[in-house]
Amino acid sequence: MRLWQIDTWDNCVTLDMGPITIMKGSHKTWFKIAREINDFFTNRVSEVKIYEDGELINKKDWECLMIPFNESLQLDKVNTKSPLQIIHEKIVEFLAATPQYESILEEWEVFKEEEEIINRTILEKFGLQFRLKEFDESNLKDFFILSSYKGILTPIDSKLLTLKLLLEKEITKRLLIIIELPELYADEQEIEELLLILKQLMNRGCYAIIITTLDDVEGRSNFILKGQVINEARVEMLRSKVFNTIPIPIENEDFLKTKELLLSSVDKVGIKGEFLLDLNNIHRTHIVVLYVILKLLEIEWDVDFTKFPPNLKKFFAEY
Repeated sequence: MRLWQIDTWDNCVTLDMGPITIMKGSHKTWFKIAREINDFFTNRVSEVKIYEDGELINKKDWECLMIPFNESLQLDKVNTKSPLQIIHEKIVEFLAATPQYESILEEWEVFKEEEEIINRTILEKFGLQFRLKEFDESNLKDFFILSSYKGILTPIDSKLLTLKLLLEKEITKRLLIIIELPELYADEQEIEELLLILKQLMNRGCYAIIITTLDDVEGRSNFILKGQVINEARVEMLRSKVFNTIPIPIENEDFLKTKELLLSSVDKVGIKGEFLLDLNNIHRTHIVVLYVILKLLEIEWDVDFTKFPPNLKKFFAEY
């Protein structure tokens, strides 16, 4: 378990990080946080600060790749920053090793002999001259076009292709991959393929943040409840305060069960952000522990305490 503290000019959040980090809940909130993380790693003058376990992360040791929910790769327009650049390089390397390429170079040199004739017969009277550029491997890129057997690439097609290209790349730094909503326009088989590729990348030391609604993705989970980031790490950090605050004896098992109850319940919070629990099925001690945890997280939770003992009623009224 690693803690990342994301500091911006208007907010500070603590994330529970692992090789795979899951972000669930309010997509609007995660949309902003994901781009702040990406800005920290990719913008040399970023105002965002990220601390890992209290120490500022040295961004020079990292690379960050943002794969947004609407990821789209332009196969016919590949620049130096495109993940498809590695494909261009492989094609050029292959073509440059052929006898035909050597023949082109020889013919080009013959072709250049026409410079003098063109300059004398066409351009001299205008006071102009021209020369042909040298032909080299880089010129080959101008003569081929990439396309997909599928025709139009969907967002999941582009995400899968981007990740497959990463497997071909030599990774020299710690690589963080941020993936938004991989399930968008994807079927079950495509999701399984994406998770399999991610597993291969994790085995090579990469890290991933996945913003998703999927339930079968394993990783360190972070949730949003009433605008607050909730995760196991944040709850664990409150352990001593909880034990020192509650006016009744509690066991460690009570804290662990309440933590599990909170995280499993937050995972089920819908788009409206309503935190609903059937208190009839929860032990009174766990209700008290949960109330204190949420209070410490600055999250309001309305509970009917009329049936609680007088000492607890007094505690809740004053807390």
